[in-house]
Amino acid sequence: MVHLLQHRLSLGAWLALAFTLLSLLLTVMLTVFSDRTASTQVRRSIGINLAELANQTTSRLDQAMFERYREVRLIANRLSGPLDLAQVRSEIDALQQSYPTYAWIGVTDPAGTVLAATRNLLEGADVSQRPWFQNALRGQAMGDVHEALLLAQIVGSPGGEPMRFVDIAFPLKDDSGQVTGVLGVHLSWKWAREIEQAIFVPVGRSRTIDPLIISSAGVVLLGPPEVEGTVLKLRSVEAALQGKQGFERETWPDGEDYLVGFSSDRGFEDYPGLGWRVLVRQDLDEAYAPVDQMHRRMLMGGLVAALLFSLLGWGLARWITRPLLGLADVARGLEAGYAVKVPASNAYEEVAILGGAFNAMVKTLQHNEEELRHLNVSLERRVHERTAELQDSFERMDDNEARTRAMIDTAQEPFIGMDFEGCVTDWNTQAEKLFGWSREEALGESLAHLVVPVRYQVAFIEALAHFHQTGDAPFVGQRMSRILVDRSGQELPVEMKIGLINTDRLKLFSAFIRDLREQP
Repeated sequence: MVHLLQHRLSLGAWLALAFTLLSLLLTVMLTVFSDRTASTQVRRSIGINLAELANQTTSRLDQAMFERYREVRLIANRLSGPLDLAQVRSEIDALQQSYPTYAWIGVTDPAGTVLAATRNLLEGADVSQRPWFQNALRGQAMGDVHEALLLAQIVGSPGGEPMRFVDIAFPLKDDSGQVTGVLGVHLSWKWAREIEQAIFVPVGRSRTIDPLIISSAGVVLLGPPEVEGTVLKLRSVEAALQGKQGFERETWPDGEDYLVGFSSDRGFEDYPGLGWRVLVRQDLDEAYAPVDQMHRRMLMGGLVAALLFSLLGWGLARWITRPLLGLADVARGLEAGYAVKVPASNAYEEVAILGGAFNAMVKTLQHNEEELRHLNVSLERRVHERTAELQDSFERMDDNEARTRAMIDTAQEPFIGMDFEGCVTDWNTQAEKLFGWSREEALGESLAHLVVPVRYQVAFIEALAHFHQTGDAPFVGQRMSRILVDRSGQELPVEMKIGLINTDRLKLFSAFIRDLREQP
């Protein structure tokens, strides 16, 4: 196929094809290189954006908790001193109205009995064993997310979902520093949902992103229903629990691949934080959709660029080959026998050099043609003379050969001719009668197999091999008595004289044979 194309396509076509292939190769290489570089950068940028979104969520959570932490601490400072239940009720009701997400606010005595509470819930109840009460006495104001056991029994759980709160509690002290009670607040976990919606609903209009809040113990506090309340064993979770910030590409328990950004809770000002970790995950195909779109755009751009370069290559090839086509016309004129001169060309240096070479070649051809004409006349005369001489020689040779053949055929004794390989070259009529083999049957056959007895064939072959090696033939020119066999295998006592012809034109052994049985 390539061989056929090489004969069918012109130089312009080959140049255009080369330009096209080179432009395609260059475009593909640049597209792949830039695509890989850009893809890596875009993928990293997407991961960094998710990590930054997780960091923003962490910051919003810390700031929101700091506001609640500071607000409850200020109320606790105002209620320090001798407890005035009227003032206590006024303060906690005002706090409840200022931030409805407070699910329950109450004040206890030093023993843990609730003295006053919003909506009178749990008043008179003993909460001394609750973690928030004990943490407040130990100076630990914040408590992690937990289910509200007592409140759930009183008010029930809306929608059947467990009621979960974040505790904020401060001890109340008098002027002498003695604990007069504890101010405890249950912050509804709904505030975290509100922060989630505030951050992720605008983002989710263009893409699906799932935020997750994980406690310091590794439990999912907020997230998709299928993972909420579970402990995830993932690289991103481990890194977040170690306080790192970044992103990971990993497979989750549902078998799907996600791009996950993560960040850790660092607190805000004097709010120490609860050790929460925030993860933001996005389905990998959706996250990398901009990369796929970029792939398609770069591929289309590369194909368009390759097409433009190809068209440019075709035009450039036609421009390059136009002067060469003119030289081709000159060459065809020379082939037809015209003394065509190449016109001067300023296309490019190679064409000018080739045109000059053509003109020099035409001049040389004209000179050689003149000399060749004279030489042909002389050669024709000499050939005619030599032909006549050869004809005469051939005629003489034919006469000599015919004379020799006639002499051999009319000889009274059998005659055998053999080449240096041991094959029969001559076999006259008398040999046919003596041995029973016709001339046609004998010519070209091994003489040893035809007439030499089996017991002498090895010696015959060795003598012939010795001649080949040394050129020595002591048996030549001597009369020898030998035993030969005819066609029927009958042994014949004969006398023979062997001759040798060893010239450039002719190499053979000859033998005249006399049958000794005919002697009286």
